[in-house]
Amino acid sequence: MGLTEKTLNQLHMANLRLKILLVVVVCGALLMLTNLLGLGIFTKETFLTAHTIIEFFCVFVALCIFTVTWYSYLNNCSYYSYFIGLGLMMVGFMDLLHFISYDGMPGLFVASDANTATLYHIMGRFIMACTFFISVFLYKKEFCSNGRLRYLLLIISLALVSLIIATVTLAPNLYPLMYIKGHGLTQAKVVAEYLIIFLMFLGISGYLFLYQKKPDSYLELIICTLIICIFSELCYTSYESVYDSRNLLGHIFRFAAYVVLYLAIFVNNVKRPYLQLVEAREELAKANALLEEKVRQRTQDLQQANEKLAQAATVDFLTGAINRREFSRLFAELLAKNEPQAVHSVMALDFDSFKTINDTFGHAIGDECLKTFVQAAKDVIRPTDSVSRFGGDEFVLLLPYTPRAGAKIVAEKIRNRLKVIANPPFTISIGVAEWPKDGMTEKDLLASADQALYMAKEKGKNRVE
Repeated sequence: MGLTEKTLNQLHMANLRLKILLVVVVCGALLMLTNLLGLGIFTKETFLTAHTIIEFFCVFVALCIFTVTWYSYLNNCSYYSYFIGLGLMMVGFMDLLHFISYDGMPGLFVASDANTATLYHIMGRFIMACTFFISVFLYKKEFCSNGRLRYLLLIISLALVSLIIATVTLAPNLYPLMYIKGHGLTQAKVVAEYLIIFLMFLGISGYLFLYQKKPDSYLELIICTLIICIFSELCYTSYESVYDSRNLLGHIFRFAAYVVLYLAIFVNNVKRPYLQLVEAREELAKANALLEEKVRQRTQDLQQANEKLAQAATVDFLTGAINRREFSRLFAELLAKNEPQAVHSVMALDFDSFKTINDTFGHAIGDECLKTFVQAAKDVIRPTDSVSRFGGDEFVLLLPYTPRAGAKIVAEKIRNRLKVIANPPFTISIGVAEWPKDGMTEKDLLASADQALYMAKEKGKNRVE
């Protein structure tokens, strides 16, 4: 007996709890290890190298995810994926400004400053937390527009990014201080971090609710991503120097979160549609094969039906002999060959005592006698010859390219064959006519054969004339 849907959901939830526990244990162990070892301070060069690599990777992944969701929207009209893509694009720009403005960087576009870099970092992670919290309400929602809304949302997102960059760069006094060199984190920075953690908890709760309704590996990855991000935020609430080990661990957690996030988006927007396409192709191939088989079977049935119809139109159902219409067609084909030197024969025959057989043994035995005669004739004649039933116990044989003498020999062979297989025994009388000597047309030739049959009857039956 198969598992019920409720049982399967319980198994999926148990599996998810194990994965969450594993993530929490690993991240918690790393965080505790950092606390035990103390807040080691790295050299500026060492930290900036690691920091730049991690942030560049995060920016790259964020922009790649945006690109994937931008094009996948064209196929599935999913504003859920597109919304996440837009959010991560904004996060990517924030992270880009964060690491190029980090204290110790050359300051390519903006001045290198710890507070400025921290502001960009806070903005990016706040946008990310809001993105995943709001995305819960867009999950599995599809809305296909004419494309203008998609571009409008992109323009709004870029405008918001530009506004943040402009205000942080040109008017940093609009924001509270996040980091004071020599003193460390401000209260505003810590509150902002816990606000981000709270939003991520809300996002996790929403995705857990979605997972309970319908388990999905994609949702598992998103939940794990947000959990890792929370541990990253915890690191950012308590570091003392922008170059210390806890700050670096927070970035390492972000690196891991982006790896998992990339896998989630790849699974949901690339791998899954591809697998669905492969599955659809396989189902289509099976359907085509099944359809071809049905068409083949249907064609075969139609052919058999047509053959039966053709046979019914040309063959006597009871005896298997051809009918008079088919006899006329074959005779016409024979004459159409226009062979003046050719000689053909027909034999008209009749049972000598068919009525007596029916009266004595019944009509069923009479029918068997008719079949016996046809079988006896077919045992004797050539494949090119034919036996036709004109009605009752009247039969006509067509023997192409056979003179009268040859036809009489065939007639005697049939009579002799009947002596062997007929049960009950019966006899026949046969009249032979030769074309063109005894008639040029079918009507005249059959009339001559009937006349010869009449003579055979007059002379005592059971003979050939």
